[in-house]
Amino acid sequence: MLVCVQFSNRKEALIFYQYLFDNCSNSRIELNGEIKDKGNKWSVTITEDYSFPDISQAVYTIIRQRKLQAWMEGVLRHRFYYGDPREIEQVIKLSSKLMEEPPDGVSLPRVDLKAELFVKRKVMDFEFNDFDDLSASCLEYVYQDLLEFTGKLLDEYKLEEAHQMMVDSWRRQVKNKRSAVTLLHVTCEGQLEYYFPEGNKVGRAELLSFLQSNPDPMIQTLPSELGILPALIYSPDELMIYSNKQGEAKLELLMNIFEEKAVWKPLSFFPFHKA
Repeated sequence: MLVCVQFSNRKEALIFYQYLFDNCSNSRIELNGEIKDKGNKWSVTITEDYSFPDISQAVYTIIRQRKLQAWMEGVLRHRFYYGDPREIEQVIKLSSKLMEEPPDGVSLPRVDLKAELFVKRKVMDFEFNDFDDLSASCLEYVYQDLLEFTGKLLDEYKLEEAHQMMVDSWRRQVKNKRSAVTLLHVTCEGQLEYYFPEGNKVGRAELLSFLQSNPDPMIQTLPSELGILPALIYSPDELMIYSNKQGEAKLELLMNIFEEKAVWKPLSFFPFHKA
């Protein structure tokens, strides 16, 4: 069986062919590609055995690698009026992360999966021989989901941007604040627990007393779970973190804020016996 697929972009034609060559069970696929005078197209002619899943996956590979981010950039520029290339790049970078791991409680349209299903249907229904036509139809099919995804993506980007501004502010405070505490130990076994250099545990009473003597405009009240606040309140010259939980968000945040002032050690290195 012979199949001829046309592309206006040479690189996309090569991606299509390379995917088939690398993944088909019979990888002796003949490629006849040339720029035709009429229509200025690259034609990929497949003259060996192939399967519809192979063809659809090859097409979707181009959509995923070459089109999805370009479509999102177009939405950012023309529907949400973003013009800074660096900011657009940051938003698109975040999109890849959120598409795979949406934030808790946030429902994001799976634009990638919808595009993949669209491509599969077109290939199975023999409605595919020109990639540009299919790409345009795919964009039309996923456009409303793309708009919704981009809107929610921007909400998350603004939250992340605000979070980073807050982290930067805390980092400056920790760096510039003159602290009466040279060293603070912190352990993580569920909740964060703090200890003074002598080994006595930091409690709410000590924190409230310190805040009364050293008011901090960024900290007005103490929540039931103190989290990273004791470290911020005391801003020690050195923060010793003891934990076996790599990737723990609060500990990573402390490392990010305290930078070179923070040292991470296994929990077994904690120098005091816990009551």
